[in-house]
Amino acid sequence: MVEKRDYCDECNQRININIQQAVIDYSLRWSISYLCPFCSTAIESDDIGFPPGDIRQFILAEEGEYQLLIKSSELNKVTVVKVLRDALNISMREAFNILKLFPQSTVNGTKMEMVYLQKLLESEGVEAEVIK
Repeated sequence: MVEKRDYCDECNQRININIQQAVIDYSLRWSISYLCPFCSTAIESDDIGFPPGDIRQFILAEEGEYQLLIKSSELNKVTVVKVLRDALNISMREAFNILKLFPQSTVNGTKMEMVYLQKLLESEGVEAEVIK
């Protein structure tokens, strides 16, 4: 979880906003919430999948960027391409370009995004490692 300092939508006081990402049952989930100590306004928003760009960028700025290393991708190229295409909603060309980097870092993002991809790949028998 990361905390962001921002303004309450109701009273415009500076408050802490909590942002989280998690992997639950092979689903990437995110949430943003706060309870204003000044006016008691409570906000919570969550969804399945990758968070909106501004929230994702804040997580990356706070936690740093993580990489996913796919091990033995040559043995599982079709499986890896299918999993990455489905999870990242990318073209075949983009997925194959990712694999061209093997054995160096293949995909970058937040820690939970990389854990999510790792779990998806491992469910298909492909070994992957998340590194900072």
